[in-house]
Amino acid sequence: MKPIEICQHLGQGHIDAYYDELSGKEVREVLKAGGCSVNVPPTAYTQAARRRAWRRRFDTELTGGNDNLALALLLEWLMRHHRQMLVDYLDFLGVKHTMGETDEDFCVTNTPEKLREGVAELLKKYPPAHVASYLLLVGHLQDTPVFDQTPEVLKALGVEDAAAADYIEKHKQTYKPRMRQQQAAS
Repeated sequence: MKPIEICQHLGQGHIDAYYDELSGKEVREVLKAGGCSVNVPPTAYTQAARRRAWRRRFDTELTGGNDNLALALLLEWLMRHHRQMLVDYLDFLGVKHTMGETDEDFCVTNTPEKLREGVAELLKKYPPAHVASYLLLVGHLQDTPVFDQTPEVLKALGVEDAAAADYIEKHKQTYKPRMRQQQAAS
């Protein structure tokens, strides 16, 4: 699932909460990474006024489908405010890391069964939407279908059972690893 799709499924309430956790500096970084200007009107003297201006820009870009902004939001939110969840998952998998960061492609070095066992462990400790945001983003970044095809992850994202089953079936039929797509283009 692409980052923009994750954000769309999360809904406005979760996006509001994720945005509110970010500092002004972090919001600027997200906007820059999304290719957006961070300039504010000259009348935006206060931090609150700047954040309102940035938020309008942010919402417009998300509504317009800016996948780079969605990716930056999820990464900034995770790395700055929910790193312990990353640490816990990597520890569960036995992956060497530095405070939740690793170069290991752990979705390849672990079985789908082990990756899914970790889903259950995270759901015991963290809010479902947080777990789904993290794991679907990992699935996107590491190009694995495991999390997109795990009903518990989709349910944690807020997808109803029937819609999740339809999504999984469609994903199984249409998923093609990016590496194969790149090789076919060569």
